[in-house]
Amino acid sequence: MLHRIAGDIRFALRQFAKRPAFTAAVVVVLALGLGANTAIFSVVNALLLRPLPYPSSDRIVELYERMHGKSGDEGSSLSPGNYADWRAQSKAFDEIAASINVPANLSSESREFEPERVNVCYCSANFTTLLGVAPLVGRAIRPEEDRFGDAKVALISYDLWRQRLGETPDAIGRTIRLDGDAVQVIGVMPRGFHYPSYTTEIWTPLMSGLAPQTQTRRDLHFLRVIGRLHPGITREQATADLDVIIGHIRNVNRGVAMGDGAIVIPLRDAIVGNVQQALVILLGAVGCVLLIVCVNVANLLLTRSSARARELCIRCAIGAAPGEILRQLLTESVLLALAGGAAGLALAAMLTPILTAHVPGQTAMLASGAFGEPRVFLFSFLIALTAGVAVGFYPAWRSSRTDVASGLRESTQSSTSSPWQVRFRGALIVTEVALSLVLLTAAGLLFHSFTRLLEVNPGMRTDHVLTFRLSLPNTYKTAANDAAFYRQIEERLKVLPGVASTGLSSCPPLSGSCNVLFFYREDRPFVPGQFLAANESAIDPSYLVAGGIPLLRGRSLTLRDGIGSDEKNPKLGSILVNEAMAREFFPGENPIGKRIFYDFQVQRSKLQGLPIPKYEIVGVVGNVRANLDRDPQPQMYLPLLDVGSGGVTVLIHTVVAPESVTASALSEIQKLDPSLAVYDIGTMEDLMGQAAADRRFLLLLFTAFAGLAVFLATVGLYSVLSNTVVQRRAEIGVRMALGASATDVSRLVVCEGMKPAALGVALGLLAALVASRVLKSLLFGIGSLDPLTFILGPLLLLAVSLLACYVPSLRATRIDPMLALRSQ
Repeated sequence: MLHRIAGDIRFALRQFAKRPAFTAAVVVVLALGLGANTAIFSVVNALLLRPLPYPSSDRIVELYERMHGKSGDEGSSLSPGNYADWRAQSKAFDEIAASINVPANLSSESREFEPERVNVCYCSANFTTLLGVAPLVGRAIRPEEDRFGDAKVALISYDLWRQRLGETPDAIGRTIRLDGDAVQVIGVMPRGFHYPSYTTEIWTPLMSGLAPQTQTRRDLHFLRVIGRLHPGITREQATADLDVIIGHIRNVNRGVAMGDGAIVIPLRDAIVGNVQQALVILLGAVGCVLLIVCVNVANLLLTRSSARARELCIRCAIGAAPGEILRQLLTESVLLALAGGAAGLALAAMLTPILTAHVPGQTAMLASGAFGEPRVFLFSFLIALTAGVAVGFYPAWRSSRTDVASGLRESTQSSTSSPWQVRFRGALIVTEVALSLVLLTAAGLLFHSFTRLLEVNPGMRTDHVLTFRLSLPNTYKTAANDAAFYRQIEERLKVLPGVASTGLSSCPPLSGSCNVLFFYREDRPFVPGQFLAANESAIDPSYLVAGGIPLLRGRSLTLRDGIGSDEKNPKLGSILVNEAMAREFFPGENPIGKRIFYDFQVQRSKLQGLPIPKYEIVGVVGNVRANLDRDPQPQMYLPLLDVGSGGVTVLIHTVVAPESVTASALSEIQKLDPSLAVYDIGTMEDLMGQAAADRRFLLLLFTAFAGLAVFLATVGLYSVLSNTVVQRRAEIGVRMALGASATDVSRLVVCEGMKPAALGVALGLLAALVASRVLKSLLFGIGSLDPLTFILGPLLLLAVSLLACYVPSLRATRIDPMLALRSQ
């Protein structure tokens, strides 16, 4: 048996060598489909199928508080006090650990590298042991080091060790500075470890930086908590266990802003989030492309089997069994598919890094090494093998059942397609067109959605605005020192040539990363725990002008506004609210003059025996979107120059190209403090582009898939009609000899091609109506049954199909009747 298969392979290779153009065409078409599928599967495997790089990762979960009035998985970070109780009292977990990721300025005492901005994870001492990850060099954080006031230590990432500390063992014990504080390096984490964020570079003890009074607070929610379940404990059991604990906490601490239950989410789900649905949809899209590729290849093989009809009949006549013919033809199709799979692997190796580079957020830390795993190669081999059998079986089976006598008799004349070939080709064209319309409709919906997104008004100026971020180290100590430095920044920047105005804000625009404050209205009865919530941003008085944010009512903030520095006798503070906050929390009222106070200040004032600071709303400003694809959320603006902030975004509105003032602006910052790291330098237009980057990339992928599908369908329809014209030369010659005009012949060919195309469009439209509902969560500003898309998509595909039919029809009209009849 093996020698027969070897003989079939040698014969197939000789056949390929005789027809290099046909072989190359089939391999290229298969490579496109198989390569795209392998690339997408590589990412899906890395994010959804591959085990997380932690021992028994299925038992690691993330924990949240379920906020009052919310449903599903809408949760809040934990407060330090609640985290301590969960960790001490829960019986469902082996361990519970907490962390918070914050940016910090990294510098060297010996100035061996320039100051830079890094992402630091302040984590509990058991954080790495819970994950099951040990340092590559050095040691882990010890429990006794995770206490307030102790000397600070840190673990660093492999990349930071290699790039900044020379990748030498003597880096252990060296001192670095984080926001001006001396920190001793005690270990280096393994290559590729960056949890809880793909940008995390340093891990340092959590409690060493939290004052004892903060460690017991229950109204400040900022800790990201993970837990490792006991073996055999389910998520539901763990949730019930934590619900009991938080219920007891609420009873003892009435009036504190906290959740009324727990949310337990598998770690993978917490990391991947909404990316999972987009990946599944993409996998379905490339699956459609692969089906279209298979249909096209089946058409090519069918055309080739028609051309080889005489050869196959002769082989049967001299004794070849139908099974041998079937085996030979299947061997050829499988070899072509495997060659296409090999070329597809090369294509996937190029596409996969491009895809992983666009994986959003923290999901990116799972995408490393997506291509090259054994599972990816096995997937590529299996789909190539399946494609080879799928595209070759039916043509091979029908060819092996050819009647020898009739086949030889027909092969002495001009070849014509048998009825089964005509029906099979028609079915292939219908399938191709239908699948193409599904992808074309999906791309159209995403394109229309994307144009709607770009039309969204972010609520602030986007042209001629330079932005960058900076954070002040702990050496500034107080909010007053922060504010003094920010005043200097503004004074220096606003006088630079080409600068119209400057502004500072604690919340980066279009970032969706503002703090949330819980508050109460002074004019409503105070009911502890029944709080309101809004995003908070601290701004300087000129921020609204620099950002082009309109003042709708009242007045703006001034240097005189704020709660004051005398905590024992605080003066009345002033704040601004956006239109969304005024509409939601002051419906039918004028918010100007209304006063609010914050939940965390209620708790602090009770502990210290001080009056509760109050804020008066002095103005209402326009809505600024935190995310382009979400409605504006309630937002309040506090005075930055009075309350201070560890980190700010600087806006510089220019009358020249914003990039032209970058160097001079950064120079002024360095003159004020050379140790500061300035980061995220760009323009507001860059931020707008980044805000839509994920949707743009998804659109590009679907457009590429749809374009490839339409191209293949067009080529398939064209090749079928071209082959039909060649096979029916005699018939067309007779028709023209009997008086048929060129228009009649052209109409005959076009109608023959447009019938399956029209049927494919009809079936594809029905399929697209169903498939579009899957895209609903990815759309913005339009419905899944957008009329414009469902009208233009079929019309475009019909137009392309008509063009594919028209070209062969022109060839048919140029047939010489005398030559066509003489050839018979």
